[in-house]
Amino acid sequence: MRPTKKTQILWAAADLLKEQGLQALSFEGLAAQSGFSRQLVRYYYPDLEGLVSDLCDHLAGTYRDALVAGIVEVGDVERLDFFLDFFFDLASDHRMPDNLKAYDAMFAYAVGSKRVRNRMCDQYKTLGQVVSHELGIVHPHLDAQACEELSFLFVSLMHAHWSFVASLGYSREHSRLARTAMDRLITSYVSDSRPAAAMQRPWDRDG
Repeated sequence: MRPTKKTQILWAAADLLKEQGLQALSFEGLAAQSGFSRQLVRYYYPDLEGLVSDLCDHLAGTYRDALVAGIVEVGDVERLDFFLDFFFDLASDHRMPDNLKAYDAMFAYAVGSKRVRNRMCDQYKTLGQVVSHELGIVHPHLDAQACEELSFLFVSLMHAHWSFVASLGYSREHSRLARTAMDRLITSYVSDSRPAAAMQRPWDRDG
């Protein structure tokens, strides 16, 4: 089925951000990238903030679909490993969508947009909750605090890693380094029988 015009505009926005960065995000740029008129783009998205906010959800959906496709093929015990492999693009049969530069551009946009910032924080927190749940299944003796700390460390490590690779041009081979580091972090928590909480409420925000 052919995607709706609104969806095509979102894909054009993602491509524009990947190819030219946040500086190129404008109604003129979106019109040229999508092949639609500037007026049609503005009909669906009167302001860029609304477009970027919807783009957050749209791109998150592409990751979710790819992730779910892989999860159905692995057992409960292997799900955590698959999660970690997938988000460092090491799951050979289920590659990450190629939207990393677009995500980095949206982070920059979020600095000046509370709406986009809240949307991205909600999505990352949801991812963290899923990872925390999977950690609890694989390592039932870890308490909720430890699982939440690890989930935040995973999400922040994953984002920083891909910012370095996608936007700054570091080798994708660093994925193996980051993935191994995550295993070591988990092992350190598991081996500490009575870990002291590093902070009271992981995932808290100041603004």
